[in-house]
Amino acid sequence: MSSLPLLSGPSAVPAKATHALVCLHGFGASGQDFIALAAPLQSALGKVGETLALFCPNAPFPDETGQGRQWFANNGWTFRNEPGLKTASQYLESYLSHITATHGIPRQHIAVLGFSQGAMTLLYALPSLSSPVAGAIALSGGLTVNPPIDEAKPTTPVLFMHGTEDDVWPADHTVKAEAFYKSHGYPTQLQLISRLGHGLDARALAHLTLFLGHLWQTR
Repeated sequence: MSSLPLLSGPSAVPAKATHALVCLHGFGASGQDFIALAAPLQSALGKVGETLALFCPNAPFPDETGQGRQWFANNGWTFRNEPGLKTASQYLESYLSHITATHGIPRQHIAVLGFSQGAMTLLYALPSLSSPVAGAIALSGGLTVNPPIDEAKPTTPVLFMHGTEDDVWPADHTVKAEAFYKSHGYPTQLQLISRLGHGLDARALAHLTLFLGHLWQTR
């Protein structure tokens, strides 16, 4: 068992939850940024949507301003911080295990979305998870440190999305991350969304919904 404190944050959990989406927020933000996705996803995903839980944990550390949270220190805005990424990965592993233990939702019914620094965390953590999740969605992020990958372990489908007009963290990071994962045998999809900056819009939400629907075979 991990000795790390359990992450806390907003959630939307139906009475009989069978599936879950875990959302990892960006640098200097909080889980509150993504809890509003619960209603549209639950509505769009049919029968699975009726039993879909959304978990939006707050990152474990305060950012430099003390106003928001961070998954790891930004290291001069490069986000190249392997020790921090390893610790953030352990927090994610512990949180996923908690969801299964507390709500009875198995890993194969859990998908994880990461935005910006949350995507960096997710993409570094993904190969080291003790058992694979159903799918991963990396939005406006990328790899700042390439994770070690055990080629013998099961792979997870990954949806990569990034706005072409992102002037905070350019889309090239996502293009390179998608190529890295594809080269290691992961099933990947890449969606570069025109005229989108550093954020999520209706088009990205539509891609997310289709991806989750395919993972869980909803109609």
